[in-house]
Amino acid sequence: MNVLMLPGGTLRVPTVTVLDDGTRVHGTRDVPPDTGDYDRWLPFADDEERTWHAGLDDEAILSRWQSA
Repeated sequence: MNVLMLPGGTLRVPTVTVLDDGTRVHGTRDVPPDTGDYDRWLPFADDEERTWHAGLDDEAILSRWQSA
């Protein structure tokens, strides 16, 4: 489960929607600080910018995607 804290304090939390035919659609929803379930998600939140640079292989991955 990834919960991101966006600039301004809004949390982006995972959500699952089940369609009438039973298909599960995974997505996210934004939880602003003034909503009731904000405190429930806050302990799981990681700063969005920090997660961009958390992977040790980021530079290697980016170099493979650069055009030749």
